[in-house]
Amino acid sequence: MHQATERVYETLLRKEIKCRIRETDKASMVEVSFNGKTFPTATFFCISNSEGNDVAIRAVNIVKFQQDRLGRLLDACNDVNRRFRFVKFVVDAKNCAVNIEMDIPACCENVGEAAGELLVRAASILDNVYAQLMQAAWA
Repeated sequence: MHQATERVYETLLRKEIKCRIRETDKASMVEVSFNGKTFPTATFFCISNSEGNDVAIRAVNIVKFQQDRLGRLLDACNDVNRRFRFVKFVVDAKNCAVNIEMDIPACCENVGEAAGELLVRAASILDNVYAQLMQAAWA
């Protein structure tokens, strides 16, 4: 397990946020799920693939959509990204899905606390924008 993964895991446990560690050959990650007020469960991964404090936070398939709605989702994500900091909403055109991406700088001294705060902010922002994204996907 990478050092950053351990720090994120310990911080989330101290905050009483249920999470678990997953490992692959190249990376270790902390998996945490949130239930929102406006969105169903979203699963976030805090991924580290080196011994430094680098952590990439990702959530995939936040919103699934039909290919013909691609333009609407691009517009909606651009609007959301202009209004909110910290969280980047990204359209995966190949898989017809909206994903969330955040990165913590490798020079971050307290990567666990930073990851914990970013996860809470991401869930809060997702609560604010989920209806807009779903409208773009289905209306």
